[in-house]
Formats: sequence, structure tokens, C-alpha cells
Amino acid sequence: MEGVPNSKVLNCWNQIGIAGDRSCPELKTYIRCQNCPVYSLAGRSLLEREAPQAYIDEWTNLISQEKSLEVGNRIVSIETITVGIFRVGQEWLALSTQLIKEVMPRSTIHTLPHRSNNIFLGLVNLRGEVQICISLQEFLGIENSDGDRQKTSPVIYERMVVVEKFGNRWVFPVDEIYGMHRIHAMELGNVPATLSKMPENYTQGLFNWKNQKVSYLDDELLFYALSKKVL
Repeated sequence: MEGVPNSKVLNCWNQIGIAGDRSCPELKTYIRCQNCPVYSLAGRSLLEREAPQAYIDEWTNLISQEKSLEVGNRIVSIETITVGIFRVGQEWLALSTQLIKEVMPRSTIHTLPHRSNNIFLGLVNLRGEVQICISLQEFLGIENSDGDRQKTSPVIYERMVVVEKFGNRWVFPVDEIYGMHRIHAMELGNVPATLSKMPENYTQGLFNWKNQKVSYLDDELLFYALSKKVL
């Protein structure tokens, strides 16, 4: 009974074990089949056996299928997206949480002579590492907030957000941060041409949140354009 058990051994507990005629001589030693090493070896071989190809193909097909739902005569995506929501000026914005690496208190920005400008603010020290700090507000052309804006809390904390895209890290100040929020892709609405002064090319869509319109940013275009502008 050494090695991987064969088909007869695999079924020995049903034939000569406690579920069979109980004629197995090993029962005197182990009392129950579950205590026998042959039973344990058989269970291990079942766990380690290769899955049937048809089973693999079925699950591969299910996982690879686009998550969608038929609504009337339209097919809409039901994919969920987790975003980080923050406010810059008078605009509420959102980015995928996969990009957001850290949120930290406002830090000193060290300007660079002949390099710093309205968009490239300078450098910040992030635990001993120097990171590029940019003004998302200036780059997107967002107006300053007014005194009548609706706040999400009575106490507002300015923060800096650290994101990473295309192998580059960026730090930008925000006026207020909410945190993570999950939306369905089908919730994203079209971007009106009158959306503040922010270039609509950088917005994938709008969604409603706490009586606010939030712009879900197109990170591919946004950080590609920033790289061209700053780096």
C-alpha cells in the first residue's frame, strides 16, 4: 500500500473498512479508516489530481465573460468600480483606488528655480523619497471653491494624494477627501459640455454621490498628458 493508492485501495474503506465488511486487518490498529494513512493518502491524491479539461474550460469561459445585463433592448455593464473621491477647488473628482497609493497630510513643497510653475509645483519629501508634486486644479482648469459649496463634513482637512501610473508617482494637493466608494459602471453618465472649465476629455463619466456630481477621471489620458507636460 505504499505510494499513491490505486483505484482499489481508494475504495478500500467502502469494501473492507468500517463502511464495508470490516475485514481489513488495519482496523485493529487504527480503529477507524479516517485514522489510517491509506485513507489520508487517498484524500491527498484527490486534492492534488488535475482538474478535467472540460471543467477548466467551463470556468475559464465564465470568468472571461463580460459582466453585462440586458435592460430593455440595451446591453449594459454591471461591473463595479471602487474609486477614491476627493474635492479639488469646487469640483468633486474620483480616481480608481488601484492608482491611489497613499493619502497624507499637507507637506512642504520645495520649488525648483526655473522649473516650478502653476502646474509643476515642485518636489515633496515622502518618507525620504522625493516625489513630483503637481496642481491638478491648474492642469484641469478648475475654479476655486466658493463659500456656498456644500460640505460633506463640518470639519475640512486638506490632504495630499499620492498616485502611481505608468511607473511614475505623482503627488497633488486636494481640498477635501471623502474616501472609497463603489459604483456600477452603468451609473456613469455622459459629461455635459458646460462642466465648469474642466476639459471633458479627462472625464470618463459623471455619477451622483451625496447630492453631488462627481467626475470619474480617465486616468489613462490624464497621466499621459501630465507626463508630456511635466516630465
